[in-house]
Amino acid sequence: MLGDTRLKDGDFVAVDIETTGPVPGHDSIIEIGAVRVSNGAIVGYFATLVRPSTPVPPAIVELTGITDEMVADAPSVTDAILAFRAFSEGAVLVAHNHRFDMGFLDYESERAGCSPIPRPVLDTLSLSRRLHPAERRHNLRDVSVRYGTSAAPTHRALADALATAEVFAAMLDELLAMGISSAADVARMCGLPARGDFACKLALTTDLPDAPGVFALRDEHGGVLYLARARRIRSRVRSFFYRSPDDPAASAVARTAEVRAFACTSGLHAQLLESRLKARYAPPFNDDNERGRRAAYIRVDTKQAFPTLTVMTRRPRTGMAIGPFTNVWAARRVVTAVREHFGLRMCGRRLSGSPAECAHRVSSSCPRPCIGAVSREEYGARLTAALAVFEGGHARFKATLQALRERAAMDLRYEDAIVYRDTLKALDRCVSGLEIVKAATSARGFAIVEKAGGEATAILVRHGRVAAIVRGGLDGEGLARFERRLIAAARRAYAPQRMAEDVHDLSGRQLRELFIVDTYRRHVRPDEVPLHAGPDELAAAVLALVVPADEQASVTGREAPSSARR
Repeated sequence: MLGDTRLKDGDFVAVDIETTGPVPGHDSIIEIGAVRVSNGAIVGYFATLVRPSTPVPPAIVELTGITDEMVADAPSVTDAILAFRAFSEGAVLVAHNHRFDMGFLDYESERAGCSPIPRPVLDTLSLSRRLHPAERRHNLRDVSVRYGTSAAPTHRALADALATAEVFAAMLDELLAMGISSAADVARMCGLPARGDFACKLALTTDLPDAPGVFALRDEHGGVLYLARARRIRSRVRSFFYRSPDDPAASAVARTAEVRAFACTSGLHAQLLESRLKARYAPPFNDDNERGRRAAYIRVDTKQAFPTLTVMTRRPRTGMAIGPFTNVWAARRVVTAVREHFGLRMCGRRLSGSPAECAHRVSSSCPRPCIGAVSREEYGARLTAALAVFEGGHARFKATLQALRERAAMDLRYEDAIVYRDTLKALDRCVSGLEIVKAATSARGFAIVEKAGGEATAILVRHGRVAAIVRGGLDGEGLARFERRLIAAARRAYAPQRMAEDVHDLSGRQLRELFIVDTYRRHVRPDEVPLHAGPDELAAAVLALVVPADEQASVTGREAPSSARR
């Protein structure tokens, strides 16, 4: 095992690469340089230009001096990788910021049909940070100056590899003095894998799309371990396999046997899909699972002479309903505070001629209408004042809570101050959430439209609910299918019986998605088509947005729909 390689007399290869950009699979290697060190002495050099799949960007030409003419007749990336692996056979690789170099070398090794680069791979950047934590700068140039190396980094692969080799050689005395004697010891010190267990799984990511969307890490039984969205799925997933074994995500990576990916044209679609999949699978390594997040409603039992406020997780079918709120705890905390402050009943039982024993009546924490301690008129005034908190009058109640909190702190009643603090947080959460829900549900409907890479996604929203998601291609028959699906989905989403729904009767999922849509609209400001007339008109407007009407006939080979021509 390479982890047993001794620092004093082992074989090491310092490597550096130059590329056209930062993303393996999207960008290309244009140069590889390496220096082999054995028994503390340089015994070999490796340098080759590499022919990229795309032109060298001007910024890279300016940085490295490598031009398209220089790499036109260079070896292919496969030939260069095979030659480099032959040069580095049996040695421990060393790099400065190893994740960048290894990301490309591992990816191109997989494409060349090779096994992953053997581990451990040592990192002079991580070593510099741990050996000299007081230093602020750890780039290769500054580290080379600190160690006084003869080679200076120049953004050319061989020169930078030589500087890395000299820096590593200079660090050996510090490491040996600390009792670190093997490559595995160095890897553990830097929080890097000492073996290649994670690297062997990189092949699971080779065919993933490097596009926006959602991915899921699955175990050998198909169970979902971790799920997230990413701007570049393949790059994000590959980053998991470079993590330290001590990283919290390492347990999920160790159990990963398969990676599933769902590419999304729309960023909003990716967020909605992520939320739905988290709620469905409750991945154990996600610390923000959607399961258990329910909508909450405050019910006022108007059939009673002395109504009280109670919190329910379903919209009540009788009485007055306030909500929905996004957090059950916050709703309960606010209701408790409102009942205490305005002097409302603390229990929800029906009043009778012979009231049962009640702890609230004994402790005087209740106005005790059950024994005639408060009149209906006075209680009604209290209830009206309490309900005003949820109808735009929360500022006064908030000021009262803040004053009570300050008084409790001044009197050294810290537990009471904490209760008031938490109640203020709960009130802000409830009020702000309620305002967003009211605004979102007041809109009859609209479509959010996004397109990229020859595909379009239309997300139909009705009264704040995500009613349908339609996606499809924009060329030929793909556009025709997209149009058919869009019209059918719009007719279902905006059918009269659905438009007549109770706009505030939202499930937990619908409420989560309402907030996802609201946040996305405010931050991204995507293209939108409002529902002014009927579903067919909305569908036509969406089509006109993704493909102008004068182009639709040429794309589909037929006349544009009549609704789009009007």
